[in-house]
Amino acid sequence: MELFKKINRLTVAKEIMLQIKEAILNGQLKSGEKIPSERELTERFNVSRNMVREAIRGLEMSGYLEIQQGPFGGAFVKDFTHDRLSTGFLDFYIADKLTVHELNQARLYLEPEVARLAAKNIHSKDRKRIRDALKEEIFAEKLEDRLKSLTAVHLVLAEMCDNYFYEIWVNSLIRITHEIVLNTFQAGDVPIHGTGQHDQIVEMVLEGNPEGAAQAMKDHLIQFAEAFIALDKKYRKKMSMDSPALKGLAGK
Repeated sequence: MELFKKINRLTVAKEIMLQIKEAILNGQLKSGEKIPSERELTERFNVSRNMVREAIRGLEMSGYLEIQQGPFGGAFVKDFTHDRLSTGFLDFYIADKLTVHELNQARLYLEPEVARLAAKNIHSKDRKRIRDALKEEIFAEKLEDRLKSLTAVHLVLAEMCDNYFYEIWVNSLIRITHEIVLNTFQAGDVPIHGTGQHDQIVEMVLEGNPEGAAQAMKDHLIQFAEAFIALDKKYRKKMSMDSPALKGLAGK
């Protein structure tokens, strides 16, 4: 069976993108596999090389392909990760289409349920993972390391809940949280999250207490939300000041 079919339509680059994307999604082109060269694709689709290049560039920008240089380089199928969806949500936040109030609201609905399912579905292999995540919480000197350690429990619980859709959502929400904190938090600021704030959540999960785990997560997120909203205001102000257009207005 031919992998691709010839096309004769005005939206050439878009059609090429759709066919390659379909081949990736249905498994004909697998993660890490190199797709046919530009020359081969030009011949298979019966189109110009410029149209093929435009399609490949579009697939690279949308996260389906990765371009590698060198004698063995080319366009390779990217692995499916949480980053694909997380980047989309992050773009909405940066474009001011998604507010922190909405983010907090989503976490309050989602993560208590994630904690409840984690407690309900806990397996013996999960116990060490969640204990290790809690034990490794550190107030690291480097902010990025601190964020990773202080959000590890949330990510492990998302994996434990046995719902991949929930896991993707939690990863996306945590990534936006990292973006805001990394771009606004400064030395000397009052920490918005410290070690030990997940102790009760983990205890309830390890006990296999679904409702207790859900309530502990809800209490934690309510406490975190107020400080996070204040940090978001600081983030928005910083982004406004960093905007070239607004800088130009300020100089007038």
